[in-house]
Amino acid sequence: MDSKKRSNINLPLIITFTDEGVAFFRNHNKKLNKTRLSNNILAYGMSLEEFSAHSIQNMIIADYVSRIELSRTAFTAKRSEIMDISKLIFYGILYRRFSKIVTKRFLGSIFIENWNRSNPKNILDENSILQNNIMQKTSSLNKKLVEQMKDEIINGSVINFPGIKELTFEELGKIKHTGKRFLDSLNPLIWYILSVSQGYHDYESLNKDIILLLKQYLEKSRIAEYLSLMIMEFAINAEISQLKKLSKQLYKNKIDFGRIIHNERIRNELLRFLESKNEFLTLSWKIKGNANSIGTDNKLQVMIYNKDNEYKKLKQKISDQKTVDINKKSLIDFYKDESEDEFNSDLGMHYLSYMKEACREQQIYFDSHMDQITDSDLNIITLSLVFQ
Repeated sequence: MDSKKRSNINLPLIITFTDEGVAFFRNHNKKLNKTRLSNNILAYGMSLEEFSAHSIQNMIIADYVSRIELSRTAFTAKRSEIMDISKLIFYGILYRRFSKIVTKRFLGSIFIENWNRSNPKNILDENSILQNNIMQKTSSLNKKLVEQMKDEIINGSVINFPGIKELTFEELGKIKHTGKRFLDSLNPLIWYILSVSQGYHDYESLNKDIILLLKQYLEKSRIAEYLSLMIMEFAINAEISQLKKLSKQLYKNKIDFGRIIHNERIRNELLRFLESKNEFLTLSWKIKGNANSIGTDNKLQVMIYNKDNEYKKLKQKISDQKTVDINKKSLIDFYKDESEDEFNSDLGMHYLSYMKEACREQQIYFDSHMDQITDSDLNIITLSLVFQ
């Protein structure tokens, strides 16, 4: 997440870990059990009812998390929390990616090349990051100087930020806070390199490089809001579909579904019935970290598992919306026009076209598709993002 307004999130999650994550917890004497995921795969992880947003995000940045799942009979009551966890995951991946690129750029700079020639016993490279002599140097950094450098980088990044003149003081503050989170995610080695390069011509080059990268990633972070809204609309669509299917079975179309969906007592009865039958909907965030297969790092997949008897119709809708003309109305205009009906099942579909265009502008590959598990009525809507 890009703010601290919600330090804890109350959601029943299953979190599974990468090999690095499993090793970390075992080294800290934390027992992990194998848990079965929605795709029927067993993996080491843990179940949480309430969790620290900051802790989960830090685990994503450290590449400890492979998957996060949420299963419920309904998502509407937890709309805010679900959007928060979605943004938390997206930002965590951006922070990790930003740190990786900055480190690669700095270690490949002319300054480091000259440094390594002059300091053969104190070479700075990827392997040296974890060496004690380097860590000792970074721990002795002047904290006040580091904070000054961070402020300089943030101010340099936002000065040419798109639409900066139209932003309120509060909005600008949020962007700067997000910039601070990006910089806080960097390896301490970066600040050591910047501090020792001060006074040299190379410092300006390194400083300008990180300013440009931060501006680019602050712009990418705008996608988080769109993605969380789209996920929520698809989740609500799955919820409505399941309730509609059950109401037909129980009431034989004798009661109008519009009355059922807005009648809290009847709706709760249907949800309790679904829970008694273990008929849950599932949201799953699959995080492709640095430790996964080649070509899949920096990839996020969001999957919505749903039993929908109109599979072909829904799949065609998803396919059609990939090419819809989005020039006639902005995403914000569309959302304002359509969101009066909180149970509008087509809103998520319209986000697909906006998402693809917005992601293309930020060099993020976005795709969506729908599959049905063979010999099952379980459908999976998959939203894929690859960070360049």
